[in-house]
Amino acid sequence: MIALFKHKWNRMAIRMAIVCFFLATALMLSALMANTEMIVTCGIVCLVLYIPLTLGMLCILFINTLINFKDIHEHVMTLIIVLINFPIVLLYINFTNP
Repeated sequence: MIALFKHKWNRMAIRMAIVCFFLATALMLSALMANTEMIVTCGIVCLVLYIPLTLGMLCILFINTLINFKDIHEHVMTLIIVLINFPIVLLYINFTNP
């Protein structure tokens, strides 16, 4: 899937989104299996680090989109993939906090 993206920032954003998705999934599943405070605290720390990192990446992607407007399809696809992680994180928070 990374081969679809030819701009460096788009590839970095996709890798970040994939890593954050798998990390959040692993933390959510381990929090559901072993309901300990350490796992929940680790998840909260990851969330606190994830939000500013993603917002910064979205700003960089938006500027990259304006600079390289001819590849708008690639940029929009990257923005959608990065943005889709926010609802997934909110869903995971609802799963772990009944």
